[in-house]
Amino acid sequence: MKRFLSTNLILSMVLMAPAVTAAEDDAGATRAREALASAETPPGLSRPATKRIEEIVVSARKRDELIEDTPVSITALSADTLRESGVTRLSDIQDLVPNLEFRQGRDGLTAGVSIRGIGTATPELAFDPGVGIYIDGVYLPRALGSIVDVLDVAQIEVLRGPQGTLFGKNTVGGAINMTTVKPHEEPEAFALLRAGNFGLFSSEAMLNVPIVEDWLLSRISFSSTNTDGYFENTAQGFHSSNRNSLAFLGSLRLLPHEDVVIDVSGSWARSRNHSQGAQCRFEGGGSLESLFSPALQEACDESEPLRGATNVRPEAHLESYGMWGTATWSAGETGPLDDLSVKALGSWRTQKPRVQEDVDGTPVSVVQISDLGGGDPLSGSPGYQEQYSGELQVNAEAWDERLHIVGGYFALWETARNGRVTTTGPTPGQTNPLRVSQATTTIDNWTWALYAQATADVTEWMSLTAGLRYTEDKKGSTLRITDPRFLDQPASADSQGRAIFTRFTPMGSLALTVPEHLLDDIAIDHLMGYFTYAQGFRGGGFNALSAGTDDLAPFGPELLDNFEVGLKTIALDQRLTFNLSAFYGIYDDIQVVTVEAVSDPSAPTGINIIRLTRNAADATTRGVELEFTALPLEGLQISGSIGLLDARYGTYIIPNPSSPGESDDLSGDRFANLPELQTFLAVQYSFPIETGIRDLDGWMTPRLEWAYESRMEFNGPDSPDFIQQGVNLINARLSYSCLDDRAQIALFARNLLSEEYFATVLPLTSVFGSGTRFFAPPRTWGGEISYRF
Repeated sequence: MKRFLSTNLILSMVLMAPAVTAAEDDAGATRAREALASAETPPGLSRPATKRIEEIVVSARKRDELIEDTPVSITALSADTLRESGVTRLSDIQDLVPNLEFRQGRDGLTAGVSIRGIGTATPELAFDPGVGIYIDGVYLPRALGSIVDVLDVAQIEVLRGPQGTLFGKNTVGGAINMTTVKPHEEPEAFALLRAGNFGLFSSEAMLNVPIVEDWLLSRISFSSTNTDGYFENTAQGFHSSNRNSLAFLGSLRLLPHEDVVIDVSGSWARSRNHSQGAQCRFEGGGSLESLFSPALQEACDESEPLRGATNVRPEAHLESYGMWGTATWSAGETGPLDDLSVKALGSWRTQKPRVQEDVDGTPVSVVQISDLGGGDPLSGSPGYQEQYSGELQVNAEAWDERLHIVGGYFALWETARNGRVTTTGPTPGQTNPLRVSQATTTIDNWTWALYAQATADVTEWMSLTAGLRYTEDKKGSTLRITDPRFLDQPASADSQGRAIFTRFTPMGSLALTVPEHLLDDIAIDHLMGYFTYAQGFRGGGFNALSAGTDDLAPFGPELLDNFEVGLKTIALDQRLTFNLSAFYGIYDDIQVVTVEAVSDPSAPTGINIIRLTRNAADATTRGVELEFTALPLEGLQISGSIGLLDARYGTYIIPNPSSPGESDDLSGDRFANLPELQTFLAVQYSFPIETGIRDLDGWMTPRLEWAYESRMEFNGPDSPDFIQQGVNLINARLSYSCLDDRAQIALFARNLLSEEYFATVLPLTSVFGSGTRFFAPPRTWGGEISYRF
């Protein structure tokens, strides 16, 4: 039977609390297993759906559950949702999730991710993210390389709020978990070609082949993307803000026993881009402004949002590869346990970045950074990162399946190095730089943790959840600062730091589910309310910053206590989901990167500028999130979300970046780079087309999306050039599926109104009097064709 609506944008926000009644949970577990089996092979083509909102299986609590039975503040994005919304990289999901922000780095390879205002102070090597990103449960500990291609992905889950019990440290803001499609027993192949403006040409391919029936299965996927870029670099003669990437993903599934499943995956990806093009804006007031102006000011005045000149060729290259695997044993009924399963996870991942940037974005030689390598002493040495992780996880049920237990052990080891060169100057009219320094940074970290969480269905309508995690986090850093032009001279700094940070992070929640018989006479199918408390922390470290201090000044962990209440509703015979939550967070010892002026008689202006990370602030975060999906008519789907956020500093006093010995009081200010309001609305309608030729009969699906972000201040209210006014984004797609849903042709357009808005901002006005604005893509459009064999 043909079905209406593509399975997309099931933006069901599920709220943090335990499971439903024992009887309901038994039925729910059965449905979850059945849905999970089908979710192993999500279609690459958009398939019409039934008149009811489809059930989605998530693993937010380290076990498979239906999303409507999972009391966690979560958005689940299916493969069809990602396809219909044009998501090709992880950062593209920003509009689909309330109170989620992806700030793409200047190099286009790193991500500053925040959820509910909690994120990353800096994406540099020695600093941990505030939002954990996972692929098949494997943690990506560095900001570099976290904007991954969405290749053969079954689902993306975004968990909002601290996940410090089950997911551990560095999830103080939340967690993002991508689940890839695993091999299955049916032979299958898929191919896609996409083309568009700005020279876009991309392709995808997938092949699923059973090697030994019922024992060994395989799957391999490939994607490539090439664009010419939308920013014209007039001095270098090419376009920046481009993409040139390749990605491979291969998986094996072994079934040695009916109770054992072993999955092994490996990936390789390469990006070779020209970084992000920037427009320079001059506001004055910088402590080193007199060294470069008026030449710098004139160059800034000539730059445009999508057109400018640099004196350095911007480059951003990254090679990333690794392997990960899981082995799951379903032991079933064991002793006093009704159901027992044991899972072992392991991973290895390596990244090799090479970056060269013109920080000021002008032809004036103000500041350039490079770890591109290649023999030139000013080009630095390429970076290298390597991580290993392992986890042993146990899931069990007891008390007639009314008690659900999950616990485990986690360990992570990582090493990395970077030899970045920072060149300041020369000033106009001079030939020698003011300063050249190479900061060679290494890190050697390990982390281990024990965790446990239990959910008890105390009555048919009330559930309690409690959890606790103990984490031991060791940080090791070294910093050596030299002048790469004079290697025979002694280093100006050669220091190292070692520290161990430990923390217990608890959580607890109460969930109240209205019994179904009380809902018989009203149009509500399911209603659950909850209250939860959760704590998360991000580990401390050392100030191994480029252009930082000459020693490794330490900083401590930061901590968030989050309180949340909410409702989760399914109504109108599963034709409507409506979920609402409100949260309040107490955020202490926030790690803040500060730009500071210190007296230095040897400097040209008598002042030296350094960067430090300090535990300089405390704050409160509060807000509301709403998500809904509605099927008002057969073939019509309307879905959307609203995110309200007020993240404001309590105490925040930092050194003045222009005057040594003076301080600025920013207490009471809102967090930078964050909107108060985010909204998203998607409308699509699927209807049949009869051509008279059976193979060409199919389904037409127009789709329209609207996303809005309110005003944002990137450098405070006194920097008008770095204030982003409210932005409206309109995306559109028109697709036609035929040949029994195996073939699809689609036309698409993103940012249909060609709105100018910032992808990120680098405000250096306190130092040089100028800053750079990196604009997101203007209107993009194109078409694609795909076929599933």
